[in-house]
Amino acid sequence: MTGPNPFRFSGPLAPEEMIDRDPEADSLLELTTGRHSFRLVGPRRYGKTTLLRRVLDASEGQGMATVLVDLQDVLSVAEIVVRIERAYNRRLKGPVRRQVDALLKSWNIGVSLGAGGFTATMQRSPSTDAEAVLLRILELPAELFDAKGITSLIVFDEIQDVLAVPGADGKIRSVIQHQGDAATYAFAGSAPGVMEQLFADPKRPLLDQAVPKGLAPLPLDEASAYVTSRFEATGRNVARALDPMIEFARGHPQRTMMLAHYLWEVTPPGGSASEESWLEARDGALRDSAGLMRAIWTALPANERRVARALAVLDSPIHAAESAAAVGIKRSSITRAVDGLRDNADVIVDPQGRLRITDPLFEHWLAEQGLTPATGADAEPLDA
Repeated sequence: MTGPNPFRFSGPLAPEEMIDRDPEADSLLELTTGRHSFRLVGPRRYGKTTLLRRVLDASEGQGMATVLVDLQDVLSVAEIVVRIERAYNRRLKGPVRRQVDALLKSWNIGVSLGAGGFTATMQRSPSTDAEAVLLRILELPAELFDAKGITSLIVFDEIQDVLAVPGADGKIRSVIQHQGDAATYAFAGSAPGVMEQLFADPKRPLLDQAVPKGLAPLPLDEASAYVTSRFEATGRNVARALDPMIEFARGHPQRTMMLAHYLWEVTPPGGSASEESWLEARDGALRDSAGLMRAIWTALPANERRVARALAVLDSPIHAAESAAAVGIKRSSITRAVDGLRDNADVIVDPQGRLRITDPLFEHWLAEQGLTPATGADAEPLDA
């Protein structure tokens, strides 16, 4: 058999294409069925959206209305309204869609499931009270439940980004906290530190009863079986390249798919991959990702850059005296830098209890840069 490259790594996968995650999906579906809201935290590119789509599809099959609201990079209340409107428009169909559309039209708030929607409303009437519209549209699950007895699963993806909109998290909470019978809410985020602010900080408790769930790396045996089966189904043999690739990827979902994609490309139809094939694939992936690696690097604060590079290069624990000397900053500054990296899921703790860079490709890129100890003025902590 032959065919196109079976390893797609750009954007969320279709739920049926995800590697394993059966226990996680079952657990989240059980919470949904029991009307328990939950929050799902995991690093970027760890498959949160794909996993949640799987839960949404299963919940829809049980008769629930399901909505996935992407809040990444929202900057205003009006934009949050547009994202919610689009989410209903994309997923709802059949009688439920007609019921929601009828409710929106009866409210006459400028939101609809047709063309234009709230964006057109804001263009026509810039003075529209977007906050009032947000509060009203958040009531849709309760209205749907009261009218038809239909329960909803509402997923807010990248929920931490609402903090860029002053007061938005409080407005959302003020409505949804009263919808226990009508809706289950799921909140997904990729920044553990910010998610902690939203859900554990008493000054801004979004929904303190949401059950916390984390997303760990993929089981390596499941990743191996997935890669092997897709190579075989397309007339190739992953052979001796499998173990070093799986070991390198460390269960990172997106990087596993990406590296398998490059490995498949360098393996001839009907042929077998070798260890040399793996190195060629790894170097190709790194070369094509160089711009992204540089962007990730430059976005980090100075001390976090130093600590990230040390984690990629040094064998000794990052807080050891020799590590502090090599990094060129005080151990107290190292602690703050590690906390910053962990808050944004740029580092995780591996099964051996060691701090590792979350993205194995970024770790390899850092290691290739080497460690250049700071000297002179640069050796002072850059806490500011």
